Amino acid sequence: MARVLFVALCMMVLVAFVSADTLHPVDPDANRNFTEIIQAKGYPVETHNVTTEDGYILTVFRMPNPTGLPVLLQHGLLDSSFTWILNEPNQSLPYLLWDRGYDVWMGNNRGNLYSKSHVSLNPDQKEFWQFSWDQMAKYDLPAMWEYITQTTTNPKLFYVGHSEGTTIAFALLTQNQTMADYLYGYVGLGPVITAGHITNYFLKTLADFDVIDIWVLLGDKQFLPTPELLHTVFVDFCADCEICCDDVIEFICGPHKGAFNDSRMPVMAGHEPGGTSVQNAQHWSQMVKHGQFQMFDYGLFGNRQHYGHDNPPLYNITNMPPKLPVALYTGGNDELADPTDAASLIAQLSNSTTYSRQIPIYAHLDYVWAIDAVDQIYQQVFGFFDQWVAANPVR
Repeated sequence: MARVLFVALCMMVLVAFVSADTLHPVDPDANRNFTEIIQAKGYPVETHNVTTEDGYILTVFRMPNPTGLPVLLQHGLLDSSFTWILNEPNQSLPYLLWDRGYDVWMGNNRGNLYSKSHVSLNPDQKEFWQFSWDQMAKYDLPAMWEYITQTTTNPKLFYVGHSEGTTIAFALLTQNQTMADYLYGYVGLGPVITAGHITNYFLKTLADFDVIDIWVLLGDKQFLPTPELLHTVFVDFCADCEICCDDVIEFICGPHKGAFNDSRMPVMAGHEPGGTSVQNAQHWSQMVKHGQFQMFDYGLFGNRQHYGHDNPPLYNITNMPPKLPVALYTGGNDELADPTDAASLIAQLSNSTTYSRQIPIYAHLDYVWAIDAVDQIYQQVFGFFDQWVAANPVR
């Protein structure tokens, strides 16, 4: 309760900042867009549009190294490709990969800040928002993998997913094992396929009390989109009250302060959250309530219409491609990819091709935002990339 009260106090402080001037200088990255941030660090960047089979136009950013092997980094729930470039180049995975000669790609799932286009629909239509991570797995990932391999003329890529980025990869690969032919290997950061043991107060409350239904009743289609109208307010608020920002983020995503660069808080506030659909938020709420790796539950009649039977189908994690190299990193303080759920996932995967390691101090954002992630995770990942290519040299 004390934590809830403190977050409420922080929000009151935020309201006070609406009419006040910032007291501290703001990092220029807070007001730069994605490509401007990368260019300001002295790195090349391109913007690509990838159209899915069902018509969504996804923005995928590329830090080109034309002779390098391609790597796709895929963000988590309510996030965007920005999550990978929050920190400075010597702390952020995309820059580190590019410095090592890799061709770096960063995807954006349908409906987030960077992927709000469609060949025939627009975001004002409810039909645009009728999706969850089921469709991201079925359409978004295959479209990005195919586009990257065709553009680079390399038949394979490395895939690194965080949070929901792992969920959609597991869903796709268990439904279609041939998709593993696109991959040298797969790295999962904070992997999630079930959320029945989640301890995060915010998401557990959303699920236990069906809070998402309020958005449905109000006719809202988006869930926590990037607050463009309050951009300056949030940036200034985080510049002047870093601990307040810390606690709001921790309330939603779990603890992380021990390894986070607080000076980048205003930058985070200028770009987060990335947003998603209300239906996707409902899907996650269902995962918390039911503890199953299953497709979206439309209700009895909706399930009969979509699936031909009363209940949503389950994804079978034991159908993962048996020869695909996988490296999973979990956290002892992760309130979203809870250690119990993560252990259950790992126990069901092939021991011969799956590596897993728990980092006791890590929580859900630390895999991508912690300033020590380069030592805790990334250096080992670079070694895995070398091993996987040596075992499967296609170029």
